[in-house]
Amino acid sequence: MQCSIFLFSLFAFASTAKAYESPLDKLIDLYKSASEKKEKNNNKKENKIENALIPGEKNQSQKSEKNSKQQKRVPQVVTDPKEIEKAAEFAANATGVRKEFIMGMLVVESNLGRNPGECTYQEVADGAQESYENGRLSSTAWQTFQSRQEIIVELADDLGYDYHQLKVSCNPGAAYAGTGGALGVPQFMPDTWLEYKDRIGEIVGKENPDPWDVQDGAVAMALKLSDVWGVTSHSTLAERNAAKIYLSGTTSWQYDWYANKILYWAQNYSQLLG
Repeated sequence: MQCSIFLFSLFAFASTAKAYESPLDKLIDLYKSASEKKEKNNNKKENKIENALIPGEKNQSQKSEKNSKQQKRVPQVVTDPKEIEKAAEFAANATGVRKEFIMGMLVVESNLGRNPGECTYQEVADGAQESYENGRLSSTAWQTFQSRQEIIVELADDLGYDYHQLKVSCNPGAAYAGTGGALGVPQFMPDTWLEYKDRIGEIVGKENPDPWDVQDGAVAMALKLSDVWGVTSHSTLAERNAAKIYLSGTTSWQYDWYANKILYWAQNYSQLLG
């Protein structure tokens, strides 16, 4: 940088002192020659140092990459249903949603957290692509799925999970035009999790809440339910609507069967606690 400034100064001087044009040109040429020679020598030294470091750097890079892969993990599945009851109680206290209602939802959605999914995301992706190519999945639904896939890859990376081994919900049967890929305890789709992530984090005190974590998942579910008017007042009608919205995004009578199931287990979940 200093050499460049010096050269610029010399050229500037040459343009204002034409009486010394030839001697100055000679001086510039000599300086340039010396500078080029010095630069070549410096480059040779740098290349030697760089070449000496490259093998070690490569080994270090390979080692880091290997360690990174080794450090990737898979979520721990809940084995004690009473653990999720404690999480539901925490979520109820934090959001105002009835604990029993949360438990009923958890029974149906993920068997009290014990079944967060049985398919890898790649299996879901393969099935979704096949449905799209066969015309069973709309282009809009296919695009939504692809954007969700990008989200779950980033989410897995943030949480230190091996994306390829994560288990999510499988694709539904032919009777339902949609895709699998719901995550963890609350069975949120990736974009839904992203929507609630900050609110969940504020309650559980995490920058990156985890849908496979019992408490984080229960809070996520409770927050979504609490967004339906009347749920925090423990209105039965509001809870029915919230359950149907949770599944379908609507309050259509077509999903009364689901709401009935949720409210049944809200009253009887204790039978499953052992």
